[in-house]
Amino acid sequence: MSFRNPAPGGLYDPGGPLPGDSVEAQWVNLRWRWIPAWIAAMVGSVALAVAITVRMATELGKPYIGASEITGGVVFLVGSVAVAVWTVWAAPRVFTRQGVAADGIGVALIQDPGLWFAGRTVRIPWEAVGSVAEREVVTGRRNDRRKVKMVTLDVDTGGRDITVPTWASVRGSPPWVRVDITPGNHRRSKVARALRAVRPDLFA
Repeated sequence: MSFRNPAPGGLYDPGGPLPGDSVEAQWVNLRWRWIPAWIAAMVGSVALAVAITVRMATELGKPYIGASEITGGVVFLVGSVAVAVWTVWAAPRVFTRQGVAADGIGVALIQDPGLWFAGRTVRIPWEAVGSVAEREVVTGRRNDRRKVKMVTLDVDTGGRDITVPTWASVRGSPPWVRVDITPGNHRRSKVARALRAVRPDLFA
């Protein structure tokens, strides 16, 4: 798959496809990043809600069931239902077509719309990219620290704000901003290779 396919609007090309150039288009699919976690959260929350409901229905009224047990059951039930509702709300952005694409024209961060998710696709021409770099950021405190690997683009937005997919972020203020692509630690190298295959000269 390449991003010669049409994708919804973006900063520099609102609505139309970004055509290929003399360099072969590169595509890194990020659709499957959160699907296993989404499935686990949905199945776990629904199973927990059902189990708590059944337990409360069968045990309620027995002598050893007091106010504290009822309160605890209600709290866990509300929490599991809230997680289930959140997974339903997040489903469109998890399952929609999404990924990083690049060719001789520019780079596209694609997250297609779906149902109530409006989509967050942005196309960035290479002439607006000052540099590309691979970075690692350590998050957390003491024993809970972990490394987050990302690919960073320094981008001249021309003074405009941009919206990026949920697996990317924008730091700084226009005109020059830093776009951090965080596709997951084992996918960072794939994203970097795709961009380097097209524009190796931009890597710091």
